[in-house]
Amino acid sequence: MAKILIVGGPGDYREAGAILRKGGHDPVSATSMKAGIEEAKKLPFGSLVLVNFRIGDSEGNQAPEFIVNLRKVRINHPVIVYGTNLSSMDVRNALSEHKAIDYVQQQTFDKELLGKVNRHLPQKGRVGDRITPYPRSCMAFTNAMNCLNRIATLDVNVMIIGEPGLGKERFARYMHNKSNRADKPMVIITYPDFIMETLGDVTPACHIRSCFEKANGGIAVIKNIHSFCTHGQSLILAEIESGKYDVRIIATADVSIKEKVANGSFNHALMHNTATTTVVIPSLHDNPEDVEPLTKFFLKEFAETHNQPICQVTPGALNMLRGHNWPYNARELRNTVTQCAAVSTTGRVTVSNLQKDCCTDFDVAPAVAIAGLDEESRIVFAIKSTPSLKDAAALLGMCDRTLNNKRKKYGLDSDGNKIAQKVSV
Repeated sequence: MAKILIVGGPGDYREAGAILRKGGHDPVSATSMKAGIEEAKKLPFGSLVLVNFRIGDSEGNQAPEFIVNLRKVRINHPVIVYGTNLSSMDVRNALSEHKAIDYVQQQTFDKELLGKVNRHLPQKGRVGDRITPYPRSCMAFTNAMNCLNRIATLDVNVMIIGEPGLGKERFARYMHNKSNRADKPMVIITYPDFIMETLGDVTPACHIRSCFEKANGGIAVIKNIHSFCTHGQSLILAEIESGKYDVRIIATADVSIKEKVANGSFNHALMHNTATTTVVIPSLHDNPEDVEPLTKFFLKEFAETHNQPICQVTPGALNMLRGHNWPYNARELRNTVTQCAAVSTTGRVTVSNLQKDCCTDFDVAPAVAIAGLDEESRIVFAIKSTPSLKDAAALLGMCDRTLNNKRKKYGLDSDGNKIAQKVSV
């Protein structure tokens, strides 16, 4: 969900915000140029700014000056200018010298705003967005993506099944983007929202009905459908079976969903209504070959988000990452490598980082032993794969003294090479 900053009056935010939320975006607002600068500083990578051309400050500055001030403090999010009955002179002033990238007349918001925002969102489909599934290379994932692409354009309900931490919502957004309803609303229904909304004056039935009304003509993503209580399940089923709405369902669920159907804790009819077809996302712990592309993706994402150089990962650290089980899949891997990148002073993720700077517990010795090497080969591999002998010892699960003794035993220098033997004459 892209962040869109709307700099304008409260009425602007109500009008534009409603359109953007309906299109699956997450708008925030500021009502002055000064507040707009401060809010823009908080925006993540991949965001966009909408500014009212006639918003001004005490010195009489308007939108073009606001954009110039954004660039002075190195805020480079693309800007779209809007206003009621903008003249050709207004448009020229806004677009000249590469200030704004586009404009939209406020009276045509309902027809043009969403399309222009979607067109100009930066890096769409690349690092930093939530539309593209995480990059993976294993055959099981390739098969799942082939299946997903085949059914994306079909107007059938889909259930995306997988363990926690695989980014199932990203797959749902990807399907919406690929479907023939991509320009229609996408509404996400979650159990926490269902509970929070119904704590007030809104009844559970009204909340679910409202979600379906907003999604009419488009797609309703029911996130973690397995977590809904039996009452929530029955309300969702009632709206689906009512026939009142033209809504395509994309549900995400944990692998426990089949067990819940079998033991009766999940509505059998709802399962069949939401899972006309299913896509199973393979786990990371069963496919360690995916660790490397995911690690590099997360490090690149972190660098772009925080405007920093990309942190590299050493071979030894990568080997340790491959050897971990990753019970929480890509989410856990992402947290691990970004924690290391955040505190790294060398621009690298090393074995020492993984052991000291993150919450994941690594069983370091098996991480090396999986290669099936003898002791000398493991020692050579560890020395050549890490930046220091201390890191090599940590990777091998040895103390520094033990590693030095074993180096001498096998005749290895500090770089892991064989020491040439003196030949007696």
